[in-house]
Amino acid sequence: MKPFYFATTTNFGDHMNSWLWAELIPELLAKDDDIRLVGIGSLLARDLDLVIGRKVIFGTGSGYSNPPSPDQAAAWDVRCVRGPLTARLLGLEPGAAITDAAWLINQIPRFAKVPEAKSGTVFVPHWSSAAYGNWGDVCAEAGVRYVDPLLDCETVFGAIARAELVIAESLHAAIIADYYRTPWIPVVSPRRILTFKWLDWCGSLGLEYRPYMLPPSDYIDCLSQGIRPARVVTDLQELPIDQDQYDIRRQNRAPRRNGFAFEMEKVARKAGRQGRAALLKGLAHLRGGPPFAGWNRAYRADMVKYFTALSAVRPTLSTGDMRRDKIDQLNDALAALQREYGEGTGKGRP
Repeated sequence: MKPFYFATTTNFGDHMNSWLWAELIPELLAKDDDIRLVGIGSLLARDLDLVIGRKVIFGTGSGYSNPPSPDQAAAWDVRCVRGPLTARLLGLEPGAAITDAAWLINQIPRFAKVPEAKSGTVFVPHWSSAAYGNWGDVCAEAGVRYVDPLLDCETVFGAIARAELVIAESLHAAIIADYYRTPWIPVVSPRRILTFKWLDWCGSLGLEYRPYMLPPSDYIDCLSQGIRPARVVTDLQELPIDQDQYDIRRQNRAPRRNGFAFEMEKVARKAGRQGRAALLKGLAHLRGGPPFAGWNRAYRADMVKYFTALSAVRPTLSTGDMRRDKIDQLNDALAALQREYGEGTGKGRP
């Protein structure tokens, strides 16, 4: 069994897959087979079958690209998914929607305990906001601890666990905050954040998703998001989200097939991402220069007011009973996975 996950960046949520499963189920990962364990992340897409091997789905979500069809899902061994929206798309029973598999840290002694002492506010942006924004300077002036989601899990988990409040643009920052009983407030850069995955996970815990607009971090960040700096609004804005009628279906196209055309498309997409990243990295060097420094200083004063107002709104947190129930369900599902695949009786199909 081999974990499959998004490894293009060092985003802590995705990279939990690189060590969590090795600690939880080392005996299954040691088996020489063709099974791919699809775990933490928004990985359930129509083209997942391009990944060679039988699929075991555990605590995974959907949301990016076109969703898989129920017929595809029927060919996978779906142990559980992130939330009710993913379950509905895959034609699964509601009971399959446990929650995100990241809460399996309850089985890792160094991560399991909830700290008693908490203090301060932390902000964890989406990994793309961290890569292209300038949040360190803004947070320093606002008295908020900036936590880079591209750092290692020990650092990110520790900062979240010991905080009194988490401002989360990163979905997994909210997921980990809820585990550690740290109240959290969701924020959104509209061009970077996928509403579906937030609604999906919140739905697994019986929570409403009520995010606030996150302004860009500085002038360069405005440009990276295609926002005119003169039109940036730093006043606190709660975004209206339809909690019940959100679907990601776009078209019922067939999954793509491996081949020359697909490989060329991958090469072109990679080149496009690298070109954009290089351009934004070049612009980032100009942040402190004369064209932008004055604007950024004045803007940071507005952002201090923004974070002050945001920290005063009512945060979100699941109930203790809900948390315990979901952790128990995840533990039971993992025990069943170990039992069946450890005995060589897993029901995954080619």
